[in-house]
Parts: sequence; C-alpha cells; structure tokens
Amino acid sequence: MKKRLSIVSVIVVSSLMLIACSEVKTKSGESSGSTAVTNHTVRQVEDSKSTPPVIDRDYDFTYLEELGEEKRNLYDEFLSNGKMNSLKTFTPEEMVLIMMNLIFENNFDKLYAITYNNDELPDKQTFISEYINYLFDEQIQDYLMYRYYDHISLDKETSTESIAIVQLDIIFGSSHYRKLFSLLKEDGMWKVDLYNYMKEKKAKSEEK
Repeated sequence: MKKRLSIVSVIVVSSLMLIACSEVKTKSGESSGSTAVTNHTVRQVEDSKSTPPVIDRDYDFTYLEELGEEKRNLYDEFLSNGKMNSLKTFTPEEMVLIMMNLIFENNFDKLYAITYNNDELPDKQTFISEYINYLFDEQIQDYLMYRYYDHISLDKETSTESIAIVQLDIIFGSSHYRKLFSLLKEDGMWKVDLYNYMKEKKAKSEEK
C-alpha cells in the first residue's frame, strides 16, 4: 500500500499527462471511452473538440476555497473528531468539494466515513484496499482535471429529495468538460456514492 501511495507525488508532477489520458466524448456523440452510468454511481460526461488545455495558476489550489468560514470550521471539526453531525448542514455540492479534498490528502479514513453505506460497505480496511486498487488513480486524475472548474451545481432535472447529481464543469472556448457525482441521503446528511462505482470497476478488472 505504501508503494502505491508513493505514486501520488509522481501523479501530481505529471498532471498534464494524466489530463491528456482522461476520457473524452465529442459533441458529435463519438466516445473514446465511457464510464458505466447508473442512478446510484459516480457518473461522468465530458464534451470536447480537443484535448484538455494546459492549466496554470499562481496560487496553491484547494477545493475548500468555495466553502465559507463557518463550513470550513465544521469540516475541521469533522477531521479532528470524526463526528458526522458536523457535516449535516452541508449541501451535495459542498460534499463533493470535501470529497475531492480528501482524495488529494489521501485521507481514506474520512473518505470512508462520507461514503454512502446502505448496509453494503465492507469493513474500513477492505474498503481502503479496494479503493486504492480500483479507484484511486482515476480520482486523482479527476482532482487534477477539475481543480480549476468553472461551475459546480446540482442537476435539478435528475436529482430528487434523496438522490443528488452534482455537476463539475470546466469550459474553454468550445470545449466543455463535465463530471457527474451521485450522492444519497443517509442519516440526515448527503453521502457520496463511491462504493457502487468501485464495485463496477472491480468487476470489470476481474473480467480481463
């Protein structure tokens, strides 16, 4: 596991290469790759006529920039004491921002805590091991690809009171990239639906 986690620094330095390898769907509908789409999984749609552009900024980025001071304090409480009540007032969009931050910080313990359970999650160590094996690399790419997103919003057409679909968008001229995340209500708060998607990735890997 330590050896696998050590690749993070290499991935960050090689962010442009990773971005170039992300799945792209052209506006004509032809796709160079696709991710399984279900009602309860992390989903994505990326539209573009070209490869993703080079992105350069002069400041250190964090997905938490969009959170107000009060929400940041609540998030810090969650990190320090692990109490889920600290996150009950967070919107689906804010939970996605938290998830992205936890991914890059390699905080798998807290990522497990905000993952939708529905009495299906394995024990924490099994979850972390499978996450690193089947989903970690892809989500690091997502972090890098969407770190300078233009919009984060709720897809009101497909979301319900118990299921939320959150959209992350980056737009460069005629190129439009979009990542969709599914969240479900559990114990009075929104949780990201990572495990169902991870199971799909695992099944596809075992078929090869």
